[in-house]
Amino acid sequence: MPQNQLPYDILHYIVDVDESRPEQERGKEIKLPPMDELAQAMGVSRGKLREELVAAQAYGIVEMRPGDGTYILPFSFYSPAQTLVLYAIERNRKYFDQFYRMRVELETAFWERAVSSLAQEDKEKLLRIIERAERKLKGTPVEIPHSEHRDFHVIIFSKLENEFVQGILMAYWDAYEAVGLHRYFDLSYYETMWASHRAMAEAIIAGNYDEGKRILVEHSTMLQDRLPGGTGS
Repeated sequence: MPQNQLPYDILHYIVDVDESRPEQERGKEIKLPPMDELAQAMGVSRGKLREELVAAQAYGIVEMRPGDGTYILPFSFYSPAQTLVLYAIERNRKYFDQFYRMRVELETAFWERAVSSLAQEDKEKLLRIIERAERKLKGTPVEIPHSEHRDFHVIIFSKLENEFVQGILMAYWDAYEAVGLHRYFDLSYYETMWASHRAMAEAIIAGNYDEGKRILVEHSTMLQDRLPGGTGS
C-alpha cells in the first residue's frame, strides 16, 4: 500500500524510520524518540500523536511501556486479527462460524507447504503433545487437553512463512476459547479427536502428506453436529 493511503501520520513515520535502517536491522524492535521530540519531528501536536500511538498500539505496531518509552514492534498480523475477531464474535456468534470455515480452508490450502517445512524436532514435539494429551485423557481424574489441542495445530503451521496466515490461525484459537469450545464435551469426543491427531502426525512423519491432508479434512468436519451452528473441532 502506498504511504499516502496510511490512516495515521505515525505510520508514515515508522515506515520511514524502518526504511532508513540497514537491511539487516529492518523489522526489528526499535525505540521511538521521546513524545515531545517525536511530535516536533512529525509536526503534530502531542495530543494528536498520543491518540495515534494508542491506535497503533491496538494494532500491535508499537508498544508504549510506562517509564521506558514507546517501541516499534516487529510486524505481526496476529494482534489486529485477534482484536477484530474477538470483537466480531462478541457482537454475533455467527462470525465465529464464518471464521472457523475460513480457518479450515486456510489450513487445507497451506497444508503441504507447512508440513514439508517442519524439522525433525517439530515432528517430535507433535508426538510429545499427543502423548501428553493421551495421558490426560487416561488419567484419574480425566483432564481435558485444551492447551495441547492449540499447540498441536500451531506447531504444524509454525514454519509457514506467511505472517497473514499465521496471524489468522493464531487468532482462531483465541476465538475458539472465547466461544467456549475449549470446555468439556464428552470423553469420546476427545478420544476421537486425539486419535485423529495421532494419525495426522504419523502421516506427517512418514512424509505421506496427502494422507495427512485427508485426515485433516476429516478431522475438521467429523464432529460438526455436536456444536450449535454446525462448527466442528
